[in-house]
Amino acid sequence: MRSSAEDLTTRARIRDAAIGLFGRDGFARATVRAVASLAGVSPGLVIHHFGSKEGLRAACDQHVLAQTASQGREKTHPGSTRQLIQDYLNNPEHYAQEIAYIRQSLSDESDAGDAFFDAVVRQTEDIINAGITAGTIRKFDDVRSTAVVISSNSLSILMLGRHLSRTLGEVTPEPHGIGPGLLRQLTLPALEIYTHGFYTDSRFLDAARDALQQETINHGREHAP
Repeated sequence: MRSSAEDLTTRARIRDAAIGLFGRDGFARATVRAVASLAGVSPGLVIHHFGSKEGLRAACDQHVLAQTASQGREKTHPGSTRQLIQDYLNNPEHYAQEIAYIRQSLSDESDAGDAFFDAVVRQTEDIINAGITAGTIRKFDDVRSTAVVISSNSLSILMLGRHLSRTLGEVTPEPHGIGPGLLRQLTLPALEIYTHGFYTDSRFLDAARDALQQETINHGREHAP
C-alpha cells in the first residue's frame, strides 16, 4: 500500500506525462496505455487515479490553467513580471509542454476545448479585476469583453508562434515557434501598446461609440411596436 505522499507523486507523474503526450499527439490520438508507458506505471493505475481518459484530461486542464493563472497574476506586479520574463528566457524548455498543451486545447473543437478557453477568459477577467483593485490596471466599462480581447490576443501568439518567428526572422528549434528570441522581440512592443495605447487620441474610440449608439437607436426604432 502506497502512502498518500507517494500517491500524490505518482499522480503528478502521470499528469505530467499526459500533458506532454496530449500536447504532442493530441487528445484523440493519445491513449491511456501510452500515458501509462511514458509515466512508467500500469494503465490500471492511471484509471485508479483519474477514473478515465476524460478525467485525466480534466486534471491536466486544471493544472495547466493553474500555471497560467499564476503567471497572469505575476504580470500585474512589475517585479514579478521581470522575474517571469527572465525565467522564460533562461529556461524556455520548462514551458514547452505547457505551450504545446494549450495549442492542442485551443485547436480541439470539443466541449472540453471550449471549456478550456472559457476558463482562460474567466482567469483573465479575475486578473483584470485584481489589477484594477491594486491600481495597476485602469478601469474598463466592460471587463468581460475586455478579458475576451486580451485572452484572444495572448492565445493567438501561442497559436501563431511559427508565423511570428518566421516573419521576424527568428530561427527557433521549438515546434511551436516561441523561443527566447521571439519573446525578446515581442515583449516591449506588446507592453508599450498595453501601457500607452495605440492611438494618439480618442477620435477612433469616439467614432465607434457614436456608431454603436446610433445602431442601437435604429435597432430600437425598427422593433418598436
